[in-house]
Amino acid sequence: MTGQANPSAFLFRSEKPTLISQSKSFDVSTPVNDGIAIVTVEGDESFRLISANDVFIGFIKPDEKNPIGSHIDTLKWGDHDTDDQLQRHLVKSLSLKTPMAFVWQFFNQEKPFNLLCKIIPLKDREGNIAQITITTSDYDDMENLEIEIGKYNYSDALTGLPNRFKFFETLEDDFKRIEKTANGFGGRQGFEGAVLFININKIQRINECYGYEFGDRVIRAVANILKEIVHKKALVARFTNDKFIIYISDEFFDNLKYEATTLADSIHHRFETKSILEDSDLKLSVSIGIAIGKTSSTKIQKLMQDAHSAMTQNNNLGNNKTVIFNQDLKTQAINKLRMETEFREALEKDALELHYQPVINLQSGIIAGFEALARWQNSSRGSISPLEFIKLAEEAGLIIPLGEWALNSACMQLKQCIEENPLASSLFMAVNVSSSHIMLGNIAALTRDALFKSGLNGSNLKLELTENTIMENSDIARNILLDLKTHGISLAVDDFGTGYSSLSYLSRIPADTIKLDRTFVSKLDNSDEGVNIIKVIINLAKSLGMTIIAEGIETAPQLKQLKALGCHYGQGYYFSRAVEADKISGLIETQPYKSRLD
Repeated sequence: MTGQANPSAFLFRSEKPTLISQSKSFDVSTPVNDGIAIVTVEGDESFRLISANDVFIGFIKPDEKNPIGSHIDTLKWGDHDTDDQLQRHLVKSLSLKTPMAFVWQFFNQEKPFNLLCKIIPLKDREGNIAQITITTSDYDDMENLEIEIGKYNYSDALTGLPNRFKFFETLEDDFKRIEKTANGFGGRQGFEGAVLFININKIQRINECYGYEFGDRVIRAVANILKEIVHKKALVARFTNDKFIIYISDEFFDNLKYEATTLADSIHHRFETKSILEDSDLKLSVSIGIAIGKTSSTKIQKLMQDAHSAMTQNNNLGNNKTVIFNQDLKTQAINKLRMETEFREALEKDALELHYQPVINLQSGIIAGFEALARWQNSSRGSISPLEFIKLAEEAGLIIPLGEWALNSACMQLKQCIEENPLASSLFMAVNVSSSHIMLGNIAALTRDALFKSGLNGSNLKLELTENTIMENSDIARNILLDLKTHGISLAVDDFGTGYSSLSYLSRIPADTIKLDRTFVSKLDNSDEGVNIIKVIINLAKSLGMTIIAEGIETAPQLKQLKALGCHYGQGYYFSRAVEADKISGLIETQPYKSRLD
């Protein structure tokens, strides 16, 4: 083929496939003029050819045996015995985790070839690069070939904006130009710059709800909005999937802080006041981090890192506004990284503990069960709040092993209590389940394993999921919960009343218990509003055949009102804080809370 190359790597198929690798390789046997191949990734520098069409195989030296199954770095291309161009670019594409293109020049049977070679990494369902597609197109127009290479490597295909590589290259050229001018004419030494990192909030949820094609439309719309708002003297690029970056310099703007914050305010205002698409009422929010300081070819990376830190802090605060970087943010980031390292070590060395808070039958005062709660006693920091380290675990990707450890440990603890005291055989053990376990879909398997290892009966286990977790993953959650119910496990909706609180979803999920959030219980002391809300929730639960557990009971009046309203169970400091494992048996024996109900 000569002239303009095909822009798509998949025009040889009747349908455009998803860029998700499957267990089978793609069929690339369709006859076309372009060379097409698939390689599997077996290591950082190891790529095995698993499928290719005749055009691609034709570039391999004729005396080679069947090349399918061979590693790329062992193949000989055309008339050359040693040509590592393809191997080097595969390594680079894998390292950067991005598509790229290059001009592949060689002789094949003494005929010169200028090939536009495109490398497209394919991700598996976990986001890892499992396979890579290679396409080659023959060009006889070197000028257009260079243009095509530039577009592919430096332009974001979805939005048309510069990608992050073009962003860096443009800044490098500007820095060299300005520094050269300054040095040559006695000008200033260094200049100020501002970086805005922009994160589109919850774009993944949009993809899950409406599909990736709709998500792509949203990304393009965001890019178009930024093009309209951003000054032509500013540089805007798409940095990654849901992140954009803007750079402005005091070469064109006098007051960078004012310009940067004004620009951020304009972006927020646009997203808050208008729908993102003309045919949809969908509105977006964005989080923006700003960093301002001296910039040069050696300092721009630090400025970008600071802006990203500010944006991350913005996400953590959940305010979807603008955060300007300061040194305190850097200190917080360093401390957070250290704490994450310490938490990872504590988890690996089994240095965490489970404490157990009694759940009391509010009519009899007898212990009905326990809720397992993780505790972390840090050797240098002291006791770390669960609110802090659980959030840390979620952000660090450690919530899965933390949840698995808690589930196994809690089941074993209750089984031990039952073996020591037959009175414990009717108790339940409540364990919290994170949304990450639901998304991965492995909580049913983990639960079965925990019951098997411990020997605990499924009827003694109660899994707690927040209502937000259930609603955000409603279809997946329902199927998983139904699976769990087959093992006799009971299910509780935790933090009820703080999220969706929808009667329709409660009627669709196989839950047994509603856990009344402590914020409602605390209102019982000083308002009729709390009483009325709790009365409605209790009546709702009873109409659906569910039991109610009230959290956060701290006073005798609260207990009295909950009992009068017909609440079934309760837990809180009025009865007991969470206790160490070795105190459980004593509580079961003495039943110290019966007197509180007299």
